[in-house]
Amino acid sequence: MVLGKQSKTDLEQLPGNVTAAATPNAKNSIIYAQLVLTTFLWGLAWPVGGLLATNLPPVSIAVLRYAIVVPVLFGILRVRRQPFTLERDWIPTLALMGLLSTTLYQAFFLFGVKYAAASDDSLVIGIGPVLIAILAAFVLNERLTRTKVLGLISGLCGILVISILSPNTNVPNRLLGISLVFGGAVAYAFYTVILRRFVSAARADASRPAPSSLSILAWISLFGWVFLIPFSLIERPWTYTWGPVSWLGISYLAILSTVVGYFFYVEGVSKIGASRAAVFANFVPVFGVLTSVLIFGENSSPWQGVSFLLILAGVVLVNRQQRTAQQIQTR
Repeated sequence: MVLGKQSKTDLEQLPGNVTAAATPNAKNSIIYAQLVLTTFLWGLAWPVGGLLATNLPPVSIAVLRYAIVVPVLFGILRVRRQPFTLERDWIPTLALMGLLSTTLYQAFFLFGVKYAAASDDSLVIGIGPVLIAILAAFVLNERLTRTKVLGLISGLCGILVISILSPNTNVPNRLLGISLVFGGAVAYAFYTVILRRFVSAARADASRPAPSSLSILAWISLFGWVFLIPFSLIERPWTYTWGPVSWLGISYLAILSTVVGYFFYVEGVSKIGASRAAVFANFVPVFGVLTSVLIFGENSSPWQGVSFLLILAGVVLVNRQQRTAQQIQTR
């Protein structure tokens, strides 16, 4: 779960997104290239965030990032002539989703890369789909199978491996950093299951149009940004030096990782289907490790590969059950 991205489940249920099966088309190669680029942008966001958080206040980084993201999203809404309207009874749920997906996730992410290696953290966040499947069993009353439990165990073992056997020992506090990133994955998993319930209720209400995916993203980003601001003031960001490299990194996180990455991913979902597009998300930890090692000089070892495979196995296990359930529901 990476910076600003939405999961397959988010996108396949949001109004205004087409998730039809892929059709043979020469243009699909362009879509695949865009999806690979998207996962690269999301993977690179981890070492970029770590570089920024090393010497700058983490919450203030997030505040400045979303000070760019929020106007851009609402500007796109205006250009597309989509409504800004916000139903009063939607506000508590949208605010809660903003707290989880923007406020808490950003704080956990940036404090996590401050204390632990970005390559290790990017592996940990890969457990997100596993946590979503487990939470959905309790919050949305979906079936909790043995396979899903095995997927959770496999994913947690992957996190345990990188927590104990990471080659990156020269960090302030690896266990704390990894725990914070895991907390971010939990927050985003809660956001996802709440989003599912919200979208289902909005689509079932025939008395008014359901909000578009872009509108939902814009509003939860706004609410989450507002919640971050008071904590940023406590950090006294005006006492830090924000040089050109800092602004370049923040701009990268805001424009490329969040806005461009989101729209490329949505386009991929609309053209080749949610299931096929979601496969590309598994490249995010790979690019996170590669960019951290090759560009930013972090250490690497075979244990990172073991951790990735265990977490990936967990994702495969829970998704196999989800895919079967979805096929039954749609036939």
